[in-house]
Amino acid sequence: MIHKLYANNSKFKSVKFKAGLNLILADRQQSSTDKDSRNGLGKTSLLNVLHFCLGANLQKKLLPVEQIEDWVFYLEIALNAENFKVSRTIENPGIVSIEGNVTVLPILPETDEDTGALFYKVAAWNQVLGHCLFAIPSTTREKYKPSFRDLISYFIRSGKDAYSEPFSYRRNQKSWQCQIANSFLIGLNWEQAARVQDLKDNASAVSSLGNAIELGIISSKGELEAERLRLEPIVEKEQEVISTFRVHPQYQEIQDTADELTKLLHELANHNFSLKNKNRRYEESIESENPPQESDLTKLYDEAGMIFSETIIKTLKDTKAFHSSIVKNRDHFLRAELEGIRAQINSNDTEIERLSVERAGSLSLLETHGALEEFSKLQERLAEKKSKLETVRRHIEEIRDMSSKKKEIKAQRVELDTMIQRDFEEARPHWEQAVTGFNENSLALYNEPGDLIINISEKGVVKENAFKFDVQIPRSNSEGVSKMKIFCYDLMLVDIFSRRKNINFLVHDSTMYDAVDSRQRAHALEHAHEKAIESGFQYICAFNSDMLPMGDFSDDFNIKDYIRLTLSDKDPKDSLFGFRFDDLG
Repeated sequence: MIHKLYANNSKFKSVKFKAGLNLILADRQQSSTDKDSRNGLGKTSLLNVLHFCLGANLQKKLLPVEQIEDWVFYLEIALNAENFKVSRTIENPGIVSIEGNVTVLPILPETDEDTGALFYKVAAWNQVLGHCLFAIPSTTREKYKPSFRDLISYFIRSGKDAYSEPFSYRRNQKSWQCQIANSFLIGLNWEQAARVQDLKDNASAVSSLGNAIELGIISSKGELEAERLRLEPIVEKEQEVISTFRVHPQYQEIQDTADELTKLLHELANHNFSLKNKNRRYEESIESENPPQESDLTKLYDEAGMIFSETIIKTLKDTKAFHSSIVKNRDHFLRAELEGIRAQINSNDTEIERLSVERAGSLSLLETHGALEEFSKLQERLAEKKSKLETVRRHIEEIRDMSSKKKEIKAQRVELDTMIQRDFEEARPHWEQAVTGFNENSLALYNEPGDLIINISEKGVVKENAFKFDVQIPRSNSEGVSKMKIFCYDLMLVDIFSRRKNINFLVHDSTMYDAVDSRQRAHALEHAHEKAIESGFQYICAFNSDMLPMGDFSDDFNIKDYIRLTLSDKDPKDSLFGFRFDDLG
């Protein structure tokens, strides 16, 4: 049971709750203008704060987070017959602090090393609440299973979508969530609903595979086999290359040395080529060097005597001597140059031979060893091809097994249908109690009782869901009557669970009573209070003051006795947070 909700900031309007009916009233003052509104006073925000203390995620659209970032919210609540005070901060919403006799709780809290305070992480806190309020089994291995946050949302409905129909609490809620939650709450075998969803997943996967093959999105079995045969020898060959691959630790250094030796060899070879050309020209020059004939010189001198005087003409003897000296000197120079060129060529040849031997050693290492980088690339390429091959093989296997899986799923459905029918009969006391409770609640509101209808598969309906849920109340095409279907269903649930000593509170927003006839509003509030007192639970409800059907209550029922908090629209200070926040409530 919820005892009190408050905050560390005095602006927040704290509220104490009692057994039976508890009203949160949004009151319109006589001095209010037409422009004043009770939306934004905090009726809906109160429900959101309650959800927050019970482990919901912090959402800016549900609470004015920026304006209350230093606030701490406190909730006093009874769990396992013990009273606890829990707190959760806006600044650090990941933990929930707790005070009380924690030894009665299924999971012990952690201890803050600095302060000694006891706390739960939010996930653990939700587990504690799930066990204490709903007795959710913690050992189940089902993929699809009830969660505390799902179940509590049927007992604290928040937001307009939560009041659309009894079996869901939000728009586009997943079918399996509705199946498992309502099966669990009504007392049916929810594990069968989970197995139905597993079968639906398997059938959907098989169907999707078949459709993808037909549409050409996935290769056919023949195409995949051809791809397998192409990849297998490639993988085998590359695997062999890697198995014989020898990595040299100085591979790159050796490679650089070999490149440098090659460069030097090219330079020496080019130098020798130039030297050999020069050597050839010098040898040709020596061979073509011939002194002029003596007759030619005599003739030249005779001609010179005719032009020049004897005093300026050297003797023939002098000339011969001079010319012989020139020829001799040139011959000596060319032969000395040739000797130097031949010596340089020989030296280059020797260096070329040495460098060639050294380079041959480096190239030999490079031929028998590889670089680590190269080895890594080979491994990556092989891994990629192996992965592709495994994918191809897996798809082949999936296609091969597709027909057998279809038969297996069909057989499992038949078996599960039988199990659901058997379990449905075994659970008869539970679902009959739920049906009877809904009937009684509707009869308290209308002259004709309504029905909670639960159907199971008889001829393969299990292909869709394990159970079919519906509610019927005469004139249910009315929006107000549709809302009362939810009221009757929720009231039936809290009545059943409170008798089991589990969750013993039910919270509704004012949305529950939109478009509901004033007489049914009065009947609903009186009936909820009577049931709550009888079974020991709380019915907490938010109302706008002008929606209270003051003239339709029984004479001995004073609605004002059950108002626990009044919020006003005249002054922002009189709203829940002490300022206006548009929470649509």
